[in-house]
Amino acid sequence: MATNRTASLRMLTCGIALVLALASSQALPSGFALIEQSVSSMGTAYAGAGSNGEDASTVFFNPALMERLDGRQLSVGLHLVMPDTRFSGSAAYNPSHPAFNPPSPAAGLNGVPIQPGPDSDTNAGENAVVPHFTYVQRLSDRLNVGLTVNTPFGLKTKYGSGWIGRYSAIESEITTVNINPVLSFKVDEHTSVGIGISAMYANLKLTNAIDVGLNAALAEQPDPCPGGWNPGTSSCDAIAKVDVNDWGFGMNFGVLLEPSDSTRFGIAYRSKVDLDLDGTLSSNNPLAVPSTSSKVRASLPDSILLSAYHELNPQWAVMADVMWTKWSSIDSLVARLGNGTTNTIPLKWEDSTRVALGASFKQSDSLILRGGIAYDQTPVPDAQYRPAALPDEDRKWITLGAGFKPSKQLSFDVAYAHLFVKKTSINSTDAYSSLAAPVTEGFHRLTGSYDSSIDILSAQASWKF
Repeated sequence: MATNRTASLRMLTCGIALVLALASSQALPSGFALIEQSVSSMGTAYAGAGSNGEDASTVFFNPALMERLDGRQLSVGLHLVMPDTRFSGSAAYNPSHPAFNPPSPAAGLNGVPIQPGPDSDTNAGENAVVPHFTYVQRLSDRLNVGLTVNTPFGLKTKYGSGWIGRYSAIESEITTVNINPVLSFKVDEHTSVGIGISAMYANLKLTNAIDVGLNAALAEQPDPCPGGWNPGTSSCDAIAKVDVNDWGFGMNFGVLLEPSDSTRFGIAYRSKVDLDLDGTLSSNNPLAVPSTSSKVRASLPDSILLSAYHELNPQWAVMADVMWTKWSSIDSLVARLGNGTTNTIPLKWEDSTRVALGASFKQSDSLILRGGIAYDQTPVPDAQYRPAALPDEDRKWITLGAGFKPSKQLSFDVAYAHLFVKKTSINSTDAYSSLAAPVTEGFHRLTGSYDSSIDILSAQASWKF
């Protein structure tokens, strides 16, 4: 039974670390950072998000933008994210894992396909709502304060409990709440600066299957499933769940340069946030997967935003953004369970860049129309390091939006985005593979591709008072 439990806990440990690497909803600038923090900015594919300063919602991108806002302002927005992510391919016992080579008692499983169960849905897309709230108040001619509450990271994917990749992921969800007070100061007529601190709460919930039949084979014990020794059978799987949470802290800084009344440039930096998530591991079969504590250490990466805005005339404006995210700082993840089991999972992620171009047309004082395009790079280097929990790949954005201003105090914004996701290949295990240390490979290998697309509908209300 000790070997059985060790195999179960090892698989869960790999899964914990894997999903933490992917804490995100599927509408993101790359990796796991949610960019849906302003509806007015989404209309231009977030081009100009750090330099436009149209309403309070843009303060998340650059706190120095508060200088452009008068009096007291409040913005509240919601984004409905609707992903479609369909897998096609196969899964098998990983031939590269030493557990399936002689003289292992499970050598006969080398390369044997994993069979689907009754609920074998391979569409991982799960609709999600992303909210944001920003309040800004002017204190003097030079000083402003504000508060942003939003969800800068989040994950929600869900497969059928019997799909062939169930040992990698079934249901994965992370919720974050970021509380970000900010302060801005006008240096002179052409320069403003802003700074803020972030207190971020993160909660991760991960569900995946444990191959009880495989555990019995490795331990050379009778299979506890009806009908005898039968690894890879969904009816004999245990379903395990990890639930961990933590608070982390960071800072952000921004500069707004206004060389003329029609031209603005923004530079903004957001620091990484370190998390030591702490919680429990539980299952529907405590004999196969005993409950224990779980801890995962992870970091959310820092980023730099360069933004430009230029008015061509009183009606037309153009804008551009470049965002760089330091994903390479996340080299590996360490997961620790209460029984002393420790796993280090190599990630090998790479830095990524997001580029956006947009334009707006001010038809009247009460109506503005917007459009934009963007290109996102994925930090995932190749199919070997692409996990089932988040089959991330390069994507292209096309967006449309409109702003309505029925009065000087009240405005409404709506936006729509469609994301074209590059067809995604996957050839990974339930733990990331490591060429330097093959033993860290998982027991099950998933091979195939994903066809994905994402639609986003957004609405926002802003008040001046």
